[in-house]
Formats: sequence, C-alpha cells, structure tokens
Amino acid sequence: MIKLILNVTLMVILALCIWGGFKRGLIGGVASFLAVLISLVAANALTGQYYGEVVPALSPFVGGYIDSETNTDEILASLGYGGTDLSLEDILEQDTSLRYDYAYECLRSIGFCRSMAEEIASDAVSYANSHGTSVTSAVITGASYTLAYVGCITIAFLMILILINAVMDMINLDFHLPNVDMIDEVAGAGMGFVRGFLYCVLLCWLLGFLGLLIGKDTCDTTPLISFFQAFRFITRVLI
Repeated sequence: MIKLILNVTLMVILALCIWGGFKRGLIGGVASFLAVLISLVAANALTGQYYGEVVPALSPFVGGYIDSETNTDEILASLGYGGTDLSLEDILEQDTSLRYDYAYECLRSIGFCRSMAEEIASDAVSYANSHGTSVTSAVITGASYTLAYVGCITIAFLMILILINAVMDMINLDFHLPNVDMIDEVAGAGMGFVRGFLYCVLLCWLLGFLGLLIGKDTCDTTPLISFFQAFRFITRVLI
C-alpha cells in the first residue's frame, strides 16, 4: 500500500508542476524553477552552519537503537554469526573484512536505503581505521550527522521556498510572451516538468533515509523511487 501511495504522490507532483507551468507560461515557469534552486542553495548553506548543533541531541537515540541487544543480534545473524557466544568486538577483531558489512547492516537497520548505506558505511570504516575508533562509534557518528543534516536542510528548504513564493506572489510574475500563446504554454509546461522532476529527485533522496517509517526495503523495491534516486549526481552536493 505504501508503495502505491508513494508512486501516486510522485506522479501527482509531476502532473501538478507541469500543469502549473502550463498556466504560468515560460516566464513564470522559469521563475518557479529558480525559486527551487535558490531555496536549495540557501538551505544547504544555512544548514551547513548549524546542523552540527543537533547531533549531540540525536546521537543517543541513534546509538541506543544500533547498540540495542535485539538489533545487534539481528545484525550478527545477517553476518552469519547468529547464536554465537563471541562478542561483536571479538568477531570484528578476528575478521576485519566484516567491518564494512557490519557498518552497512547497522545503517540499513536504522532505515537507510542501500545506496546511502553503502556510501556512509565505507566512510565510517575509513574513519574508524584512520582514527583508531570502533566501527560502531564511527557508524553512530556518521548516521547522526547525516540524519541531522537531512532533517535540518529539509526544514530550511521548505521554509525558504515558502518565503520566496510568498514574495513572488506579491510581485506577481504572471507575465506571458505576447502573440505566441502556444509556445509560451508549452515552454512553461516544459519548465514545470523540470521543476517537478527536481522535486521528485529531492523527495526520493529524503525517502532514502526514512526506512523505519516507510519500510526498510520500500525505496529499493519501488521502481519509480529507484529511478529518481539514480540521479544521485543532483543530490551529491547535499551529502
């Protein structure tokens, strides 16, 4: 059911943006698209300054979930050590090749999609090796910073976008190209599609961290979400 809802939501976003661009015309469509870009850049810059302050409050919750006995047992089972008497530290000490797999499974357990879990797991293992810390500690730190950033930039982006749209409504950018109504409407619809596509990419990027809410495998098993997540180069500048 959740997959159907998400698929419909993505298609509705695209349809509404295309229709909105069609009604606004080329100038209005370009202005709306620029509003999204400006909001994203501003939110990214603002979040980079302050999201670190959220991490200390978030880390205990992330650490508590990852370190919980139930979660640890499930991860050990996925690594082929279900029912073992060895501690997690002993297992990782004996077989260092499992460090990445363990980090990956930790991130998957808190709802990260496969692609994001792979990236952050690799960074966590590298950090643990270079700084002499435990993989668990590195994963908790990486996950906490990631979740803090994702939450802060989402809120900042929405607030800035609402503000910019309010200003645009006051200015009233409802201008249309004279004597070329068809070209103006089609071009506006095209800009609306681009804006809607960007919205969908950003939404699917966000969903990639919300597996605990929507299901841990939802993003990876929903073709439309996987399609938009494939445009990783667009969101790579964010995290």
